[in-house]
Amino acid sequence: MRVLKHVLIVSLSLFLILGLPFLCSDYFKNLISGTDAVTSATVILDSPTGEFVVLINKDMREDDETLQTWKTFFSGGEIDFLFEDISCFVGQGDASGKEMAESFMSRLPENQMTTTVIDPTLMLSKAGYGKFDIIIMSAEYAAAYSADTLYGKDFIEVVTTDGGEA
Repeated sequence: MRVLKHVLIVSLSLFLILGLPFLCSDYFKNLISGTDAVTSATVILDSPTGEFVVLINKDMREDDETLQTWKTFFSGGEIDFLFEDISCFVGQGDASGKEMAESFMSRLPENQMTTTVIDPTLMLSKAGYGKFDIIIMSAEYAAAYSADTLYGKDFIEVVTTDGGEA
């Protein structure tokens, strides 16, 4: 009788520790809801357009010539070598933006551009106060987070680019 009571207590505690959190998880709810991977993927994902928005902080540029050189670079044009390191913010969850930032980084000398993945709300808040150097976003991501509210600021230069050019 003691052994049976011990087995029941151990089984109940294991269920409370392991089973109950699993039953309350989203994974379990998705298992019993009947949605499959194909159905949920076609509903959630949008097809990317390949357009990107690059925000450049004018206050971080030494002169207009340097600003124009970076605008040319982020528009997809070729530039001469610049002795200026830049840091780039990319929004968390923006895979296309990160891919585009890596593409830009590959066109520059090693370690000239650093990329930081950051929370989108924090990123746009920093942009509103001029606490950034470069921000790269896909057009869909910029639209989803209303980045167009920043376009009219005096210290922000907006460059739009097509993904095929870079």
